[in-house]
Amino acid sequence: MKKYLVIVTAVIMISSLNSFGQKGKELIFGVGGAITSVWIQNQNFYGEPEIDYGPKMGYAFTFNFGYNFTEKISVVAEFQYSAQGQKYDGKQSFDGHKYDTKRSIDLQYFNIPVFAKYSFGTGNAKFRFMIGPQFSFLNEATQNYTRDGKTIGTTKTDLNGKSFVTDAKNIKDRFVNTDISIAIDLGADIYLSKKFFINAGFRVNYGFKDINDPAYRLNDIDGEYSPSHNAWAGLYVGINYILDVQGYSQRSF
Repeated sequence: MKKYLVIVTAVIMISSLNSFGQKGKELIFGVGGAITSVWIQNQNFYGEPEIDYGPKMGYAFTFNFGYNFTEKISVVAEFQYSAQGQKYDGKQSFDGHKYDTKRSIDLQYFNIPVFAKYSFGTGNAKFRFMIGPQFSFLNEATQNYTRDGKTIGTTKTDLNGKSFVTDAKNIKDRFVNTDISIAIDLGADIYLSKKFFINAGFRVNYGFKDINDPAYRLNDIDGEYSPSHNAWAGLYVGINYILDVQGYSQRSF
């Protein structure tokens, strides 16, 4: 799957470069943002009792660059910052005590999604469908992990034989530095003029890689290990500027 995504991305980018010299095409520049619901599929509590999932909101900010081959076919690349993670909330029983436990994992990523875009419809509003790979780079990973309102400093041993504190604040070393995911966006482009349009869409993203660092892929309390994956879904909105490549190249100065 990872090799397939890389091949698709390469084909899209090569096609884009080969088309820059053609007339009648458009460059698109824009900014946008998203409000998202974020998850980490499969808990990793390092062998301690797991608790219920809780809702967690995230967000993303993007600068995007696109190229319209035709009125229907485009390629769009984004430079994106996103806040992701997971919340947990419930009762945790061990060492003869039942704790009121809350845990919030906060992950910050720099992402580069590359979309193939198909537009359809007439008039000033056109529907769009976008799909493509996303390459993500972890900037920061922290957690707030409390039992009965405080950290108690329980320790475990990772697969390299190193002792660590399960409820420590900074946990970046417990995650891999990169992720590869599939991103899908379904929405609409609303044209305000020949030069500007706004867009809105429902976007989903699912990561293929196990985000846990190999040293922290510890069995759960039942003696099994399940890989953890990033996922999020939410509403994306943006505003974009259109540069007519043909019109610009035909100007006389």
